[in-house]
Amino acid sequence: MLIRMRRWSMQDGGTLTRVLVTLLLFAVLIFAGLYFFTKAQQPLALGDAVDAHLAFSDVLDDHGTADDPKITLEANGQIYVATTVRNTGGQTVTLEGMGTVGPDTEVPYVPVDIRLGDGTATDTGATTPFTSTPLPSGGSVGVLVLYAVNPNLNCALFTDLSAGSGTEIASFPMRFTTFGIENEQTLSFTTAIVTVERPTRAACDAATGG
Repeated sequence: MLIRMRRWSMQDGGTLTRVLVTLLLFAVLIFAGLYFFTKAQQPLALGDAVDAHLAFSDVLDDHGTADDPKITLEANGQIYVATTVRNTGGQTVTLEGMGTVGPDTEVPYVPVDIRLGDGTATDTGATTPFTSTPLPSGGSVGVLVLYAVNPNLNCALFTDLSAGSGTEIASFPMRFTTFGIENEQTLSFTTAIVTVERPTRAACDAATGG
């Protein structure tokens, strides 16, 4: 009788192990599917460039017109862009802050900071440091993005003459999570928000400290 009971227990344990392994594999497959589905999503969007509100640091006081903003590359040059980030996806996402800015050696100004605001305020005093912000489907939040001189700009690309087309600034990267899974998306305006005129080699060296 004892032997029979022990065999039954071993068989029962083997069945339980198989059930647990099956459930584990099932959970792994579900998570993998959710992970790849989430990574493939691009739920965030910006409005048109006309929805962006611009301001510039004092050294950029000559910045073209409201319809055609143009600036030069200047030491301590900074651009402030207030806009709204929208969640066009079907799931709630949590905005986590500025995404990764790659070491691009050709772009004169790069995004360096992002703050929470009302989508129109370009004064940092009217905004707050960025904190994790849940955004439901169809929801939106105001932000202020700061662009500054790119410290990795390769001044050898320029000559003594500022000949050639300028560089358009039209996007910034954003980090967010969906179902706790981290993701990143480059948010682009439909048109450029400002054009940076091509600098001379000397102007580039002065602006970057090269």
